[in-house]
Amino acid sequence: MKTSHSVIIILLTIAGLSCLTYTIVDQQRQIEQLQEQLQHEQMKYKIIINDPLVRDAMEAGG
Repeated sequence: MKTSHSVIIILLTIAGLSCLTYTIVDQQRQIEQLQEQLQHEQMKYKIIINDPLVRDAMEAGG
C-alpha cells in the first residue's frame, strides 16, 4: 500500500513540476516578445523625436 502511495506522490510531483516548467518557459517567451516590442517602440520614438518638424511642434506646445 505504501509503495502505491509513493508512486502516486512521485507522479503528481512530476506532473506539477512539468506544469511549472511549461509556465516558466511560456512566460520567458512572452518576456522576449515584450522586449522586442519595447525596442521597436523605442526606435519609433527616437525617429519621431529626431524629426525636426516634430521637435518644432513639441517646442511650440502642440
